[in-house]
Amino acid sequence: MLTNHLYLRLLVVIIMIAIASSCKYYVDHNFRQSYSEINKEIYNEISSSSFFKVHFKNGDVGVMNSWDLKPSGDTLFGKGSLYNYNRSLIKEGELSFDLEEIAIIETNELANLQSKDKNRMTAITILAAANLIGDAICLTNPKACFGSCPTFYLEENDNLHSTRAEGFSSSIAPVLERKDIDALQYVTRSREFHLRMKNEALETHVINEVFIEAVLKNVDEKVYADRYNNYYRCKGHLPPAMAKVANRDILDKVKAIDEKEYFSVTDSLDLFTREEIYLNFDSMPGQEKGLVLNFRQSLLTTFLLYSGISYMGDEFGQIFANIENNDKSRKYFSLPYDKLGGIKVYIKNPDKKWVFVEEIKETGPIAKNLNIIRLPSSENGQATEIKLELTKGLWRVDHVGLTTIIEKTEALKVAVTDIESINGETYTPDEIAHDDEAYLISLPGNEFRLKFELPEIPRTKEFELFLSTKGYYLEWIRKEWLEEKDIAKLRKMMTLDKKTWRELAIEFKSMEQEMETVFWNSKYTPTQ
Repeated sequence: MLTNHLYLRLLVVIIMIAIASSCKYYVDHNFRQSYSEINKEIYNEISSSSFFKVHFKNGDVGVMNSWDLKPSGDTLFGKGSLYNYNRSLIKEGELSFDLEEIAIIETNELANLQSKDKNRMTAITILAAANLIGDAICLTNPKACFGSCPTFYLEENDNLHSTRAEGFSSSIAPVLERKDIDALQYVTRSREFHLRMKNEALETHVINEVFIEAVLKNVDEKVYADRYNNYYRCKGHLPPAMAKVANRDILDKVKAIDEKEYFSVTDSLDLFTREEIYLNFDSMPGQEKGLVLNFRQSLLTTFLLYSGISYMGDEFGQIFANIENNDKSRKYFSLPYDKLGGIKVYIKNPDKKWVFVEEIKETGPIAKNLNIIRLPSSENGQATEIKLELTKGLWRVDHVGLTTIIEKTEALKVAVTDIESINGETYTPDEIAHDDEAYLISLPGNEFRLKFELPEIPRTKEFELFLSTKGYYLEWIRKEWLEEKDIAKLRKMMTLDKKTWRELAIEFKSMEQEMETVFWNSKYTPTQ
């Protein structure tokens, strides 16, 4: 996919570090009293009264009593109050703003966003206090509720556990829009190819580009992508002869691409505790080899994201606006994410010493990621010993194997030729064909059928397909999250305070065993 980038999705980490660097006045509640009282009143009455709050790129905030868009779609106008950066009232009454001046909007008026002529506004709007999920199991554990960026399915199999990709999983705000490439683990010689794209969460998906990257290969070959989006034609596949964690045999979990996964539980008191997987491979022909990993994240990142948003409470809109507005704050976002880390790959050299090769990571707990890591050249006939180092309870490893790399290759970029709206607004292929101001906006329950036309190829060849997506998504804020507001705890969380992270470890441990069940059974469907 969320997206390297939900999630971590970079998840809660992005938000927390962004605040730490340059938003001290948010954390210290340094608002003018008049604004604070209005903000409190808005969220006290959030279930019974509508509201519309506009955060501007210059730091101002507008609280609108009524609003609409001009026919041109680029100017917001209405009545309300405008506050400056220090939250002093500067204007009341008739207000008018260019959408280009706005960083983030927050509102609980979903009905006023559900039309294509308001796409530009919808693309920067966070829906607050969403209460659409009628699922009791989700309400009892809001931090385990289903969340996802766009999910993609093959036509013949579109149940949730068969997701082939999730786009831009780490892009949780407009300024974090990123390109994401996922292996569909699918080959074809057909001229037509179809995917279903769904929004199955309480989120707004803002989709800029969708392409198929098709790599031509011989029928007895396989193509893998590395974390830098380079493609390699490969031949042969060798599963491990031995796979152990702390002297426990896990070979049956990682020897094949299937539904069996190796995963551990988190440490009860320290979410940063690491573990090691040791793998031995028999000799394999070819001098240049690649390590193939099929993996996804656990729901730890989902829990952390929702915990962070909960601590933000009714200031979440202001914090997201700061992410949009402040370059200095964004450069600090990676600290907790880096500390949790990815999957580090080591190889044992001829001197019997472990040598670091690469660290691989991809945000998202739904679709599995299939990647290759190029290994140092070795002599034919030599066995290979590999060590994987990873954070306990953070990763679910489906398969580890070796392959022989034939050569680096290129992909053919194939655009969408038709978009059928199963549920949602009608869009044309041009709206997701270019990196521009045109977007496809997908709201909860929306579903689209995408058609691609591939070129004719020789009978001895076939295409290995990869999905390229670019965009971002905005989480809808649940009412239950607002009740846990604790800015002081948020600040400690983002600065890696040991006591706070110990408390998070204990809280996660209390729900860890049920997280998967709650998550998979709380996705949004149009009937809700």
